[in-house]
Amino acid sequence: MGSLIPDPVFNVGLAFVFITAASWLASRLKFSSIPFLILAGMLVGPHAPELGAFSFNLIYDSESIELLSRLGVLLLLFYLGLEFSARKLVESGKTLLKGGIFYVAFNFMRGLGFGWLFFDTWPEALVVAGVTGISSSAIITKLLVDFKRTANPETELVLGIMVIEDVFIAVYLSVLSGIMISGSLNIWQTLASTIVILVFIISIILFGQRLGAMFEKRFSFRSSEFFVIATFTMLMITGVLAERLHIAEAIGALLLGLVMAETTHNHRFIQIITPMRDLFGAVFFFSFGMAIDYRAFGEVITVVAIAVFITIFGNIINGMIASWLSGYKGRRAVNVAFTIIARGEFSIIVANFAAMSGMSGKLPAFAALYVLVLAFVSPALAKNTKLFYELINKSTGLFSKSKPS
Repeated sequence: MGSLIPDPVFNVGLAFVFITAASWLASRLKFSSIPFLILAGMLVGPHAPELGAFSFNLIYDSESIELLSRLGVLLLLFYLGLEFSARKLVESGKTLLKGGIFYVAFNFMRGLGFGWLFFDTWPEALVVAGVTGISSSAIITKLLVDFKRTANPETELVLGIMVIEDVFIAVYLSVLSGIMISGSLNIWQTLASTIVILVFIISIILFGQRLGAMFEKRFSFRSSEFFVIATFTMLMITGVLAERLHIAEAIGALLLGLVMAETTHNHRFIQIITPMRDLFGAVFFFSFGMAIDYRAFGEVITVVAIAVFITIFGNIINGMIASWLSGYKGRRAVNVAFTIIARGEFSIIVANFAAMSGMSGKLPAFAALYVLVLAFVSPALAKNTKLFYELINKSTGLFSKSKPS
């Protein structure tokens, strides 16, 4: 008796048909492929619309698609790390830390205030602060790649913000889970977890050059096949190790990229990673869309519209101030402020976790629609930073003394 579940290879192959169609449409419209890939996943995934007796649910969620999507995130962040180096981050450490901490803190406080105004309880406000306050490392990295800004000096600040956000996420989740599960907070456990994460991240960055030197000879492989296999093995091991330390596996991949950028094999890594980054990165955004259920959007449209408005303008202001604190002015400050607006998978995960713990059932729908809207808005904002720079300067004279870098 045959299984009712389609063949896994057919399922993944059909997914790639829709991924190709979404990417083609985006290229024709000269727009980022991210929102089109997310929409494609929504239209043919588990929560697809139905027309009478016909369902558009053509792709089922599977371990194969999940694995490919996770690989996409790892490759995106690994590539971004390769474009910089641990040494560059260390050299700019103090200024990046100052700007990054400001950005994360004020974004979270803004989200907390919004959550308190529009949701019922302080725990729900805490959830909303996480949903609206944490950037999407995958989407932002894809935008930096699409707009060829990975090598820009100000992208160092974007990297710094991602790392600081990851440390913050570890503390935030410890606090949130303590409140949801036991109704109290284990301060010592949270403190110990935070210290472990900080020590690990700071050690990798500070000793990046020495670690790079250690890998230098070990990756001097003549065989391209073996070089690719060894690179993937190292990436997988890093992801597993990062998760064991309660660090996002994507940040582990970013740190690995910073270390390997210190070697002479940097360009070889980039050469083999780039096509796979684009391929599996597309699967991630498609898979992300498959998890979104549009049916619950109706009751949260108004509050999402307000949240998006507040996020965009608040994020621009916080991003500009963080950039100035880190020494970036003029066009570079605008690039940072308009590039780090996107929110992503973390927002939906936190909202679903909260709903399963007995909080408002509106939270998952709020997070999903909020992320979807920003997925369309943020590429348009990031693409037109030159225009926004000129408009801001013309109306306020804010950058009159800054070079339009």
